[in-house]
Amino acid sequence: MAVQLTHGPGTWFAERFVSETGSEVTVELSLRGRGTGSPHRSPGGPVVAGGDDASPVTLSTLRARLREPLGDRRLVMVVDGDRISPVRASEPGGVTGLCSRSTPEQGRVPAHRAGDPVRAGIPEHGRVPRYYAVKTELLALVRALGEGAALPAERELAERFGVSRVTLRQAVSELVLEGRLQRRHGSGTYVAPPKLVQPLSLMSYTEGMRRQGVTPGHTAITVEELPADDGLAVDLRIEPGAPVVHLERVLLAGAERIGLESTYLSRQRFPTLVEEFDPADSLYACLQRRFGVTLGEARERLETVLATPREAMLIGTNPAMPMLLLHRVAYDVEGRPVERVRSLFRGDRFSFVARLRAEG
Repeated sequence: MAVQLTHGPGTWFAERFVSETGSEVTVELSLRGRGTGSPHRSPGGPVVAGGDDASPVTLSTLRARLREPLGDRRLVMVVDGDRISPVRASEPGGVTGLCSRSTPEQGRVPAHRAGDPVRAGIPEHGRVPRYYAVKTELLALVRALGEGAALPAERELAERFGVSRVTLRQAVSELVLEGRLQRRHGSGTYVAPPKLVQPLSLMSYTEGMRRQGVTPGHTAITVEELPADDGLAVDLRIEPGAPVVHLERVLLAGAERIGLESTYLSRQRFPTLVEEFDPADSLYACLQRRFGVTLGEARERLETVLATPREAMLIGTNPAMPMLLLHRVAYDVEGRPVERVRSLFRGDRFSFVARLRAEG
């Protein structure tokens, strides 16, 4: 029988003990040399490093003579007292498998799903940080559990994947940042609901949420008049220093805070806006109803940013959470500027969709 294992450069397997008991064959190994916390590879999967970073590895083939062919017997591999995952071992006419200190699930490359990263983001050479191997398995668990389900306890998951709690927490934290999981203080970690989707169109935030069956809402933070700076004056086609109305509102999806929006409009064009507009309502509906404005087109720019401490406080999120920042200048059907908007959305709860058509 031959078994292949990967290990760190400068290390080697100094001792080997093979025992056959009933339906089980046990191979015990001792690793020697520098860097003994070296990686081992699972069948067809990533190299899982002893630390959190991938490192170069060496492939060795170990051979052992058995009293009878391995056949259907279970193969157990033990390295320095640590059991590693069962492997396929080569016999005459057979195929050699690879061993891993991780669980079989950690080493397996998940089946490709359309829309997801190819090979679950695992390079063809298979070397990934240990936390990432755990993350791919957590994703499979999240899909199996379903929306709203509680994640098993941290200790249970760490034991299941054979990693430290620090490594597990890093994997969980990335899934929280991506919006796959939600942490609830004093309760636990849960499978997050699907992200909200806002069309990149002239549709208002209010209408976009209603089409998804979500109750939209706005909480007014700032309603003020201020002088236009040079850039704002260019966008609204007004003189620098001309008065503009600034509306700052927290965007709600049901009771959940998911964004922060600042809108700037010419006070000269909309002289009674502050008095007539209810910040809890749709601004576009008010502009059409009160001022006869119909939007005709808009110029938008989308980027990723981190929220400022004030923005994170207003939205109720972690300052380290990636945000989607949308800049918009909207025009009416006659091509006159109506507004300039800066909209900040939680990256873990929000996404955008656009429909594209050929020009001409």
